[in-house]
Amino acid sequence: MDTLPGALRPRAHCRLPPAVLDRHFESLMEYHDTVERSTELLRKALPLMSRQAAALHPVSYAVWYAYVADVNSPLHLAVDAHLAAHGVLDEAATEGLFRRHLADPDTRTALQVSDGMTRLLDGMQASAAAAGDQTARYGDTLQRLSEALGPDEPAISVAPLGEVLAHTMQMQAALSQLQKELADSQREIDGLRDEVRRARHDSLVDPLTTLANRRAFDRRLASCLAADAAVLGRPPVGAPVSLLMVDIDHFKRVNDSYGHAFGDQVLRAVAQVLKAMTPDGGLAARMGGEEFALLLPGVALAPALALAEKLRATLAASRIRRKGGDADEHVTVSLGVAQFLQRNPARGVLVDEAAADFVDRADRALYAAKQGGRDRVVAAA
Repeated sequence: MDTLPGALRPRAHCRLPPAVLDRHFESLMEYHDTVERSTELLRKALPLMSRQAAALHPVSYAVWYAYVADVNSPLHLAVDAHLAAHGVLDEAATEGLFRRHLADPDTRTALQVSDGMTRLLDGMQASAAAAGDQTARYGDTLQRLSEALGPDEPAISVAPLGEVLAHTMQMQAALSQLQKELADSQREIDGLRDEVRRARHDSLVDPLTTLANRRAFDRRLASCLAADAAVLGRPPVGAPVSLLMVDIDHFKRVNDSYGHAFGDQVLRAVAQVLKAMTPDGGLAARMGGEEFALLLPGVALAPALALAEKLRATLAASRIRRKGGDADEHVTVSLGVAQFLQRNPARGVLVDEAAADFVDRADRALYAAKQGGRDRVVAAA
């Protein structure tokens, strides 16, 4: 009871930089545990973690959760080998195992760790509260019994009762302290979870335009084309998927003539129009530099071409005012449009094309639009 509250408090002993923690977005180890199983794994991990020389922070917990989750994993074997050689895991060993076996660019692991710790703390707080209530009632009963016995009762009967009462009061104080420590730990973990979620959001957004970035685009494209797309809430298998690739014409000349600040202004303006014209279910993304993409699940080639032409005309008719400039600037875009090739024996398509080939076809159509004079839309072959 004396060591548990302090041990449960997450401490800032982990030396992994925030940038490393923020990049955990695609765990090497996939967790698909039920609430019941994850709770059982939490209860197995906690005592193992508490025996080590490393502090009880989320990185340490991630290692031990993964350890108990899969006894055949490389991490489990590496932990066993280290324990056999050194007896315990210290901070350096814990961080090393985390980097080698768990750390990579997705917050899924960190979110599961913080969520799991929160569930465990919720359960322990409830247990501590219930035990505290029972102890309080027991203490009240002993207090009333002690008062009822009075000073005339023999010392042999009153003294042990007073000792029990004193121990009961000590237990109440310890439980009260435990509840406070658990509440503090839960607040810290809630803060960590919020930070991880913010980091996950930031990692999928282009900071200049606030559109999705290339990474978010790749993930969304993969889910759109997945065999279980209907389960993921995407268009059902067989539904069309189209892609617009968009490139700002002569963007280098814009930067060279007016500076990068105005170039950034142009990028934000194009992104704003693209975002405004993105239909429900679509995804507008900045792919890098002056290139953008518009992913259109459930949209066939003909309506995708119509949308591309509308987007081109809207931007061609727009003017972007330079700050402090005497005139507005004219900006145009070129677009390539492709529809995902799904298996269709009647048309000679025997297998679905790869996602990379889909993007490449749209890119080639974009290149043809630029080679053809720019400020135009070209459909992929």
